[in-house]
Amino acid sequence: MTIKEECKIKFLLVDDNDISLEIQKLMLESCGLTVVTAESGRQAVELAEKEDFFMIFMDIHMPELNGYETSALIRRKSPDVPIIALSADEISDSDEEFKSCGMNGSLLKPLQMEDLKEVLNKYLVLDIAPDDTLSSADTIFNYDRLVEVMKDEDAVLRLITRFLSIHGNDCAAIREYAEKGDFLPAREIMHNITGISGNMFCKRLYNACCVLGDELRNESFGSIDEFAEIWSETLDALEARRNILSKNIAVKTSDADWDILFKNFMSLCSDFDVAAADLFSENINIFMANMDADSFKKLENAVFSYDFLWITENYKQE
Repeated sequence: MTIKEECKIKFLLVDDNDISLEIQKLMLESCGLTVVTAESGRQAVELAEKEDFFMIFMDIHMPELNGYETSALIRRKSPDVPIIALSADEISDSDEEFKSCGMNGSLLKPLQMEDLKEVLNKYLVLDIAPDDTLSSADTIFNYDRLVEVMKDEDAVLRLITRFLSIHGNDCAAIREYAEKGDFLPAREIMHNITGISGNMFCKRLYNACCVLGDELRNESFGSIDEFAEIWSETLDALEARRNILSKNIAVKTSDADWDILFKNFMSLCSDFDVAAADLFSENINIFMANMDADSFKKLENAVFSYDFLWITENYKQE
């Protein structure tokens, strides 16, 4: 099948981490694919029951239903669809779980474009230019490489803001759990940030995650101080880039425009009008540009849970 023929069909991408999901989706779309996403194994099974997919990319490490269990359920309806495992750990073709659920191949996370193309070329005739994008060598944060993949500075700003607000305290949490000898939750957190840091081209952090992750699996954490130093440097680099991107967006919006927008938004919240969520979504980049990461995250959570009472009673405009 050629890439032009492929455009009529859909690919399913499954990953429970929304940051990794967004970047991986963009990588697949850059290959000309039409991609449907699922954030859980259960959602993937439901989607696969409703429509046929040409190929499925399946994250292995997921709560409730892991990738192997999800694939086995999908196989009942679609015995022939190629399913490619996505994992931060090497998967052997002889692995019993891998074989029993009928997976067809695996890709190591974070995804590398050349590896992705190699798998796709087994099923499609791809007409894609050679990958001449910037190398993600041992850098704290390769912004140029990330924007090459995402194609949109606004999307990069959203991604960085979400990472800082959701994962900013992960290093402290890992240390706290490890020092208590509670290694399972420490490993869970580490698994998430390993994939994210690789996908966001924070190569030095990714390498540090791999080292500390191996230690945590052996119930030790000797490299935690070195990890914490790299973590801090990475967050500083991401925050610096966030500030630059926010300013780029802010210059497009005057203070008067922002004041009017915010007042309109607060008015809708006071009336408990669900249009407040639409207004927020339509202007999400402007809200990001005019708010710090923590305040934005609190507001975002309140908007999308429709907790407008919390906003009108507690939110103070910075």
